[in-house]
Amino acid sequence: MDEINSFDLHAAWIRRADTDLHAFLEALAARLEQALPGRVQVDRKRDGLLKAHKHITGVTVQTDSGRYVLDAHNPHVQTSRQHEVRGVVVKNETLPLDLWLQSLENDLRTLSGNMQNARGILHDFLTS
Repeated sequence: MDEINSFDLHAAWIRRADTDLHAFLEALAARLEQALPGRVQVDRKRDGLLKAHKHITGVTVQTDSGRYVLDAHNPHVQTSRQHEVRGVVVKNETLPLDLWLQSLENDLRTLSGNMQNARGILHDFLTS
């Protein structure tokens, strides 16, 4: 009997996570688009021919060290980090969502630091 209750509990958590995931994708896409214009592409698809509501089908974030791709075409999200050389993807690494988010945050932190350093150097150069 405990196995059946355990199964039902796990199934309920999975259903809740799937529901929460759609809201999470909407919030993530909106935040990335607003914070990183020109570096983020969000793909949306209408729920139906005559429906006004759209849902997220993909998010791509371009950083200096690569491209982060989130594919949400099916009920499950697939995430990957791609390394490009001259516009050609030479490495495509599939990551779990939590590691994908951590890696993206680390790359954005590095990018921010690089831009702050460049700004400081440019400011010093122009004011000297």
